[in-house]
Amino acid sequence: MTSSGVDRRRLLLGGLGAASLPLVAAACSRDDDAPTTEFANAPIGDAPAARNVRDFGATGDGTTDDTAAIARAFEGLDRPTAVYLPTGTYRVTSWPTMPDYATLSGDGADVTTVLYEQNGTLIELRDKQRVNFRRLGFFLTGPTATGIVLAGCFRCSFDSVTVRGNHSSSTFPQFVEQRGIVLSDNTGGTTFTNCDINNFGVGLTTRTIQNYVTASKFTSNRVGVLGTGGDFTAGLALTNVEFVSDNNRDTTDKHLVVDGPANDWWLTNVWFEGSDVAVSVGAPDVGGPSQFGMVNCKVAARTTCIELRYCRQPYLANVILDPDPDSTPAEVVIDPVHTPTGTAINLISGSDDDVDFSAFPPDWTVTGRGASAGATYTGTVVARATGDDDLLRTERDGRTTAVVRPDGTWVSDDPGAGVVLKDSDGGYWRLVVGTDGALRTDSLGRTRP
Repeated sequence: MTSSGVDRRRLLLGGLGAASLPLVAAACSRDDDAPTTEFANAPIGDAPAARNVRDFGATGDGTTDDTAAIARAFEGLDRPTAVYLPTGTYRVTSWPTMPDYATLSGDGADVTTVLYEQNGTLIELRDKQRVNFRRLGFFLTGPTATGIVLAGCFRCSFDSVTVRGNHSSSTFPQFVEQRGIVLSDNTGGTTFTNCDINNFGVGLTTRTIQNYVTASKFTSNRVGVLGTGGDFTAGLALTNVEFVSDNNRDTTDKHLVVDGPANDWWLTNVWFEGSDVAVSVGAPDVGGPSQFGMVNCKVAARTTCIELRYCRQPYLANVILDPDPDSTPAEVVIDPVHTPTGTAINLISGSDDDVDFSAFPPDWTVTGRGASAGATYTGTVVARATGDDDLLRTERDGRTTAVVRPDGTWVSDDPGAGVVLKDSDGGYWRLVVGTDGALRTDSLGRTRP
């Protein structure tokens, strides 16, 4: 074998090792003319996979104050590091600073619990990037406690996390000032996946740009989600989310509230039950979101399922509206002044059929099963018949009154209807045909029929 051939094979092996195996050291040696390759595992940094708070003195017995021990686990962290809380209940009075890219994890939301019995805020992250919370729970007992505040943070995440307060019908109104999670100061891109936020005065408060809640549950909060701030930026996307509560009026007032000017709010596959008002959007003379949408949702309530009090561009599609037990709620309540236009498609009443079209202001576009209301067409409208079917048909009380045939023929099936013409002096006349085929006109006066 020539030296040039050996060099080429060695270069090919080296190139593959460098391109596809960045964490593997490849070495080539030559025995006679046959190259061999040896591989060895390379270390990934010199830090352990996670810092176990037990190694820093935490007990997790639910009685001992573990505040100082957990703080020691975070000491000196200036790079991405995981801090691990094994199964147990960790009683704390405060929480240490967490660096960018830190991960706090446990063994599960129901078995690893941080117990906070103080008032004030347990964890506050300010101007942080990609801090992650995994498989653990937080339990707050202070009447004015707040669980977690994210201020000016981006791309943080909560995965399989439970945040629980002390609000319930039996404790009302002692804990209505408790807050679960608060997003403020331009926090964005935060995700909540498979999380539970339960038993707070307000479960999740947001006054920030778009954040995301997926496959999560809000249970027995006085208000589940509050969009507030009035700065035209607050928005939230909720997908596959449950809002549930009992039927006691002291437990849940509203599940979702947007109380003023905001940006885009989108709800997809969301379930609501157990509240006085399930969804309340906007506030008269204050403002509301620039866009609000609900698609494939199930909404039940005691007094009102959906109220749109101020909204610029609402869109409701494939929504079923039901009463909670022993109640007859208004299904859709819309302020015609501050929400004059919108779109509703296939809204179904659990107690009847299509939601009554009269619930919508006249300039809404409403489409039900085989019916529509409020549609406005611009430009040429073309109707095509199928086979020999009528092209258009008007009905009253289940009886056909007039049709347009496929060839354009107009037929009136009501002798008392037919063509009405207005004369130049403002009088109305109906064109009537006799049994002999003779035409005459009947005066209708000046009142338009």
